[in-house]
Amino acid sequence: MQRRVQEIIRDTLDVEVPSAETDLIDSGVLDSLALVELLFEIERAFAVSIPLEDLELESFTSIRRISDLIVSMNGKAG
Repeated sequence: MQRRVQEIIRDTLDVEVPSAETDLIDSGVLDSLALVELLFEIERAFAVSIPLEDLELESFTSIRRISDLIVSMNGKAG
């Protein structure tokens, strides 16, 4: 899961993230536009829907946290 998220970030934002724990916001990988692009690609790739009212910025601070969010969203869908 984390590897796939890392691939999506690389392909969507043209950025290599060194580890699953790298802070994507503090490191400058994610700004508001990049977050929207990444959110769209994650929803498409993993067939999940993340309502904006449920969106917490903290869930996007690292590849690990994004992966955890996807897993939790898949659990809600099932």
